Amino acid sequence: MVLCCTIAVVMMVGCLDYGKQYYYHELEKIDHRQNRELARHEIMALKDEVASYPDYIKMFHQLLIAELNEEATPYRNMDVARQLVDYYEQTTDREKLTRSYIIAGHIFANCNDGPKALSYYYKAEELLDEQKDPEMQNRLYSKMAYLFLRHNMPDQARTYATRSQNYCWHNKDTLGMIQALRYISETYKQVPGNELANLEEAYKLAKQSQQYELQKELIIDIASCYCDNERYRMALNYLRPLKNKLPQNDRHRVDALLAKAYYHIGNGDSASIFAQRALEDGNSVSKRDAHEVLAHIAIQQGHRDAANEHFSKYKELNDALNRIQSNETIAQMDAFYHNQKQAEENARLRFDNSHKQNVIVIVIACLLVLIILFGTYIQRHRRKQELMALRILQLEEFKLAYEKTDENERSQTEQSIQQTAIYQRLVTMEESDHPNDEEWQALTDAINQAYPQFTPRLLSLCKLTSHEYHVCLLLKAGFEPIRIANLTLRSKAAVSTVRSRLYEKAFGKKGSAKDWDEVIRTL
Repeated sequence: MVLCCTIAVVMMVGCLDYGKQYYYHELEKIDHRQNRELARHEIMALKDEVASYPDYIKMFHQLLIAELNEEATPYRNMDVARQLVDYYEQTTDREKLTRSYIIAGHIFANCNDGPKALSYYYKAEELLDEQKDPEMQNRLYSKMAYLFLRHNMPDQARTYATRSQNYCWHNKDTLGMIQALRYISETYKQVPGNELANLEEAYKLAKQSQQYELQKELIIDIASCYCDNERYRMALNYLRPLKNKLPQNDRHRVDALLAKAYYHIGNGDSASIFAQRALEDGNSVSKRDAHEVLAHIAIQQGHRDAANEHFSKYKELNDALNRIQSNETIAQMDAFYHNQKQAEENARLRFDNSHKQNVIVIVIACLLVLIILFGTYIQRHRRKQELMALRILQLEEFKLAYEKTDENERSQTEQSIQQTAIYQRLVTMEESDHPNDEEWQALTDAINQAYPQFTPRLLSLCKLTSHEYHVCLLLKAGFEPIRIANLTLRSKAAVSTVRSRLYEKAFGKKGSAKDWDEVIRTL
C-alpha cells in the first residue's frame, strides 16, 4: 500500500515537472517564431494556463507579451517593466535581464520618461558588451538612436544609428538599413547636403526592394528637407505627384509642406487651399505649420483679425508640442550617468564619492534652473517680437486711414484746436510758468474731442508716464519741440530723447524723434 502511494506521488511530481518543462519549451518556440502575429495570438492563449506555474515561467511569459506588444503598438505599462527588471536582476539569466532592460527602456520612452529609459538602455549596453549578441545590439542601437533623436541630441543619435547601419549592411537587412539612414539623416538637420545624401540613399534602397509605402514616406522626408533649406521649388517637384495619391487621413503632412512651399514662391492662393486641407485632416504639427502660413497670408492681405487668430492658434500648438520634449532633462541624465560611473571607479581607488554625487546633483539642479530661466526669456522675447509685428501692422492701418482723410478736413481740425482757450493759454504762457493739472486735463479733452481715437490708439502702442503723455498731447496740438521743452520744464534735448525712446518702446527698434512725430501725426 505504501509502495503504491509512493509511486503515485512520484508520478504526480513527474507530471507537474513535465508540465512546467512543456510550457517553458512552448514559450521558447513562440519566442523564435518568425510570424510575429501568430506568436502574439499564441502567447495570449497561454495567459490563463501559465498563471499557476512558477515565477520563472510567468515572468518569461510576461516578457514575451511585453516584447510582442511593443512590436505592434506603443506599450506603456511601467509596472510590468519594473516587475521584469526586478525579477531578472535577482536571477543569473543575463540574456533575459538584457531583454528586460531593453523593453523597460522602450516602455519608459513611450511614457516620455527619457532619463529612466536611457538608464535602462545603458545597462543593457553594458551587458551586451559581455554577451556579444549582434542582433540584440542592433535592436538596442536603433532604439537608442530614436530616443536621442526625440530629445534633440544628434551627435549621440548618429553614433548609435551608424552602428545599426553597419550591422544591417553586413546582414543585408534592407529595411534596417533604410531606417538607420533615416535616423542618420535626421542628425544632419544643420548640414543639408549630408541630410539629403542619406535620404536619397534610403530612397534608392526602398525603390530597389519595391517598398512602395516607404518610398512615399521618403519622398515626403526629402521634400521636407528642401523646405527646411528654403529650396521650395525643388520641394514642389517631389510633392506634386503625391498631392492626390495619399488617403485623406495620411495626406496632411504633404498638404502642410505644399502650403509652405507655395507661400514662399508667392502663390498665396494655392498655399491657402493646401493649408486649409491640412487644418481639416492634420495632426498637431501639420495644423501648427498651416496656421503659420495662413497668418502670414492674412498679414499680406491686411486681415488683422484673421492674422491674430492664426498666430494665436499657431503659438498654442507650438507651445503644446514643445512641452512634449524634455531635451534638457535627458541631456543631464546622460551626463549624470557617465559622471556617476567615473566617480564610482575613482572611489574604489581614492575616496568615497558621495560628496561628488551631491555636487553633481546641485550642478544639475542649477543647470535646470538656468535652462528654465533661459526658456522663459526666449518665450517672452518671442511674444514681444509678435507684439511688435502687430503694432507695426496697426501703425500701417493708422497711416492708411490718415491718408484717406480730406486735407481740408485735417486743416479744419487743426484750426479748431488752435481756437480753444487752452491752446491760446499755452501759446501765451510765460517761459518760467508751466501748465497745472487742470490745464493738462483741458488739453486732453480738447485733443480727444478733435481726434476721438487719439488716446486709445496711443495707449494701445505702449504704456506712457504722465510726462511722456504730456509731450504727445503737445505734439498733437502742433507745438514745436522748443516750446514743448518750455511747457514741460525740460531741455530741448530731453524732449528729443523722450520722443525717440517712445518709438523704441512702441515698436522694439530704434527710431528718431521725427519718426515718433510721424506716428503722433497719424493717430
